[in-house]
Amino acid sequence: MTKRKKKIRRNNTCTDPQSGSNRNLIGISFSTQEVISQVNYYSNSVDGRRIVCFFVGLSAFFVGLWCFDYKLSLSGDNTEFITLARSLVAGAGLQYLNLPEPVPATKYPFGFPLLLALIEWFFPREWIPMKMLVLIIFSFGVGTLYLLLRTRLELLPSLAIVIISITAGKSYLTTDAEGMISYGPILLHFSHQIMSEIPYLVVSLLAVLFLERGVNQLGILKNKAFWSGIVFVMLAYYIRSAGVALIASFFIYLLTRRDIKRACFFIFFCFVAWLPWTIRNNLVGDGPVYLQQLIMVNPYHPERGFMGLTQLTERIAENGLLYLNLHLPRLLWPFTNGGQEIGSVSIFILIISGYTVWKAIRLKRDVFWVFYTAAVLGVAILWPWVDARFLIGVIPFFIYFSARVAIDLADFLKAAGGSWTGRIFIWALSLSLIIGQFPGVMNLSAYARSDYPPVWDGYYSAGKWLDENASSDALIVCRKPYWMYVVSGRKSINFPFKDTSFVFSYLERKKADYIVLESLGFPQTSQYLLPTVQEYPDHFSIVWSDKLQSTFVLGFLQSK
Repeated sequence: MTKRKKKIRRNNTCTDPQSGSNRNLIGISFSTQEVISQVNYYSNSVDGRRIVCFFVGLSAFFVGLWCFDYKLSLSGDNTEFITLARSLVAGAGLQYLNLPEPVPATKYPFGFPLLLALIEWFFPREWIPMKMLVLIIFSFGVGTLYLLLRTRLELLPSLAIVIISITAGKSYLTTDAEGMISYGPILLHFSHQIMSEIPYLVVSLLAVLFLERGVNQLGILKNKAFWSGIVFVMLAYYIRSAGVALIASFFIYLLTRRDIKRACFFIFFCFVAWLPWTIRNNLVGDGPVYLQQLIMVNPYHPERGFMGLTQLTERIAENGLLYLNLHLPRLLWPFTNGGQEIGSVSIFILIISGYTVWKAIRLKRDVFWVFYTAAVLGVAILWPWVDARFLIGVIPFFIYFSARVAIDLADFLKAAGGSWTGRIFIWALSLSLIIGQFPGVMNLSAYARSDYPPVWDGYYSAGKWLDENASSDALIVCRKPYWMYVVSGRKSINFPFKDTSFVFSYLERKKADYIVLESLGFPQTSQYLLPTVQEYPDHFSIVWSDKLQSTFVLGFLQSK
């Protein structure tokens, strides 16, 4: 009996350390889970949602400020929006004041220029306050994104998706002397650009948030969330014409729910709100410019006409493959630059897409989001040019769909291998994505603190010289007229992409005072403008030059 007791005591002693270790692990697991549960519980309260949303937006603002670029962005769209804002402040309506005879603008809706006009009113000819306005809107949008994600996910997954969304992708920044290309995160890069992408993203997120709330409430007339959603939908459309995808996708979503009454009311209201601007554009111009460009063979050469069915099919196939193999892999996986052919990341994207659609059909999960993302992608594929910025409005949804697949996989791993297996997988994946995107954030911050690229610095200097020396009514002919107009404050126009005799007669007909020869990389200057100068040398004289950057301002002498 005594020997048996001793044996039992020895066995207990032998197993005590292991059982103690297990108890410690279990204790830590319960302790961690309890903390996470308490944090989630507080974040679900009204005060918790507001506080977390505020700090998410504030954090986005400071990150954006760290990457803030005070320079005038190189894209012509930036300066075109500034030109339209100046027109509104001047009381000329929405016109291109850079032209000798201003014409009404029908390319862009009035929403974003109207926002910029408020800044132009208080800070004339200053673009930095406009960039700051976009950053503030961006910060508000990041907070809105967090609130939208909280309708689907808990606190920590929502925060992870927000962080990944604002640091995802590869937006071209610059190319160094050795030919190395520098990229930055797409949303952060556009968070301070004077372009409509970020304001559209923010307003469209608000539209999605309120439309989903409204759908889950009864009625129409007293349904404030539904009305708010409709207003935000039309505001999104009047900021960016791509908002038509939001209108179409929500209408189809209502039809799939067999909510015919609200579907008809929604589309009727949108039609009524859309009609006045469309009538205005047809009265003052050639109608919606974007719609015409969408079906042109080449918008740079309108004389080539519109596409046929074969050309349209080829464009859809080519652009679709470019997004699948190049831009979406860069967006979703920071360790690849994509390519021209289908790779492993492209296959994963197809798997994610198929799984997302399957879940939408089987479980009715995220149906509206799937419709909306597909509609935006469809419009981008139809567009003559391919660029990741056309997807900015749905970048958070791409990230979300990928995250949902990862979360579902983590839940499967939890069931198969224990709770910590799934957690380790999801956090390892999230951290690898965030760490992988960190170099892009650093690139963007470094680019923001650098000078203009050398050739653009020459172009900027030419504009500043004209600002200080040209008469107020001078007319400049150059390759980037909106950019030159914003910098110089002088009327600026492009030149025709035709033979030298046509270009020369155009200069005389327009009574040009100056032309600018540059080396920005656009082929048309060397193809059309430079040969004209070489063929008619007696009519041009150099008045300013930066020979190091091959930039010249030439005075133009009219024929007698």
